[in-house]
Amino acid sequence: MGFPSVGEFTCDNQSPASDRQLSIEARLIKHLRTWREVRRLRSASDHKIDQEISSLLEWFICQCLPYGPSNVDGWWSDGVVYLEIHETAAESFQLLRVTWIGCLGLTPFEIDIELNPTDDQCFSKTVFRIGMLDERGIPRLSDCREKSVAKLLAMRPQRNQDWAMAVELTPR
Repeated sequence: MGFPSVGEFTCDNQSPASDRQLSIEARLIKHLRTWREVRRLRSASDHKIDQEISSLLEWFICQCLPYGPSNVDGWWSDGVVYLEIHETAAESFQLLRVTWIGCLGLTPFEIDIELNPTDDQCFSKTVFRIGMLDERGIPRLSDCREKSVAKLLAMRPQRNQDWAMAVELTPR
C-alpha cells in the first residue's frame, strides 16, 4: 500500500463521534485493543477502526500540547493524515502520523503507548513527540504542497531532543 499524497487531504473540525461518555484516552485504549484483535483475525487492519483512531488522535494531540515547551504554544491538531500503527509488544503500540497544525502546515508525530492490562481508562505510559525543528532550533511546519506523507515521515526526527516537543506522560 502506498502513501497518499498530502494534497489529497483537508483539515476538518469534526469531533470523534462514538463513545462520547468515555475519555479520549479510554476510547483510544478500546480502539487499539479492537485494532489488535481485528489484525490478528484478518492479518489486516480495519479501515473504520483506523479512521476512529485517527479522529481520536486529533483530540489527544490537542490535550498533550499544553504539556510541551513554549515553542509549540498556539499549536493544535486540526486533522490527521495517514495512520501507521505498530504493535511493538503485547500491550505497546507506536502510532506514526502527520497532522495539520491549525491548517497552517503539516508536521509528523509519534506516540508510543503502553496499555495497562488491568485498566481500560488510562495508559500506563505515553511518550508523545511532535514537530520538526529548523536549523536554528525553531519549530517549522511543512507546506502541504512541499512534501508527500512518506517524505514527512521519513524526515521525522530520530532522537527525542530533535523533536519540537518530546514528553513522557504517565498517570498520577
